[in-house]
Amino acid sequence: MNFRRREVRAIESIPRLSLVAFIDIVLFLLLYLMLAGTLAPPESRLAVGLERPSPATGKAPPLSPIKLRVDRSGERLSYHIGQREVEGREAVVVALTQVPKDGGVIVTGGEGTIVADIAASMQAAKDAGFTRVSYAPGK
Repeated sequence: MNFRRREVRAIESIPRLSLVAFIDIVLFLLLYLMLAGTLAPPESRLAVGLERPSPATGKAPPLSPIKLRVDRSGERLSYHIGQREVEGREAVVVALTQVPKDGGVIVTGGEGTIVADIAASMQAAKDAGFTRVSYAPGK
């Protein structure tokens, strides 16, 4: 048996990070997160699909959007395109294909309408070739 003492190695020092650099990094991250949080716009409202240009630009849209109102009384659905009353989804598609599409469509719901009625109206506008379809809640 070998009872000789081994050589005692010197304790290796662990490299230390500078506390000043650590504080700088933490403050930088804190400042970044504070600024990034305040620059994001609030999402409390839905963005409107049809936007009107501000008066500062001086240009008005060439056509105003077409208003499509959906009314339900019992099981009967009626669609109002401006002053014109139409019944049935297919009739809405036919009526909307005959109007200019530059202004877009705004769909509103009357008393008693359900989400499926509004969704079907918006899909009918898409089927008629409109690219700008928006929903505005009824009064």
